[in-house]
Amino acid sequence: MSRPTAKAKTKSRPSRKRSRLALVERAYPGGKSLEFPGMRGHRVEKIELITSGDYHAVSIRFQEKTTLHLVIDPGFTLKANLRDWKDGDGKSLKSWPPIISAGMRMP
Repeated sequence: MSRPTAKAKTKSRPSRKRSRLALVERAYPGGKSLEFPGMRGHRVEKIELITSGDYHAVSIRFQEKTTLHLVIDPGFTLKANLRDWKDGDGKSLKSWPPIISAGMRMP
């Protein structure tokens, strides 16, 4: 009868499991794109642009009463455009006038 052998103890590394809310970053020539994957499938109730003095944000409220709040620092010009990508060409459906933050406006 053989004697059982002891297994060597090895330290296990903690798993680096990605959070379902972790940003997904994609590079493209001259910039990058950030995706908020935890928002997929949520139905949008309303989108608000908040601009007041030195505080600027885009607030996206979902029907289940959660909000994705994107704070923008410090000055900006927002150009909004609604596009249809059903056929792959990104046809413009509606454009709005540029929104200039209070810090960038000329007197």
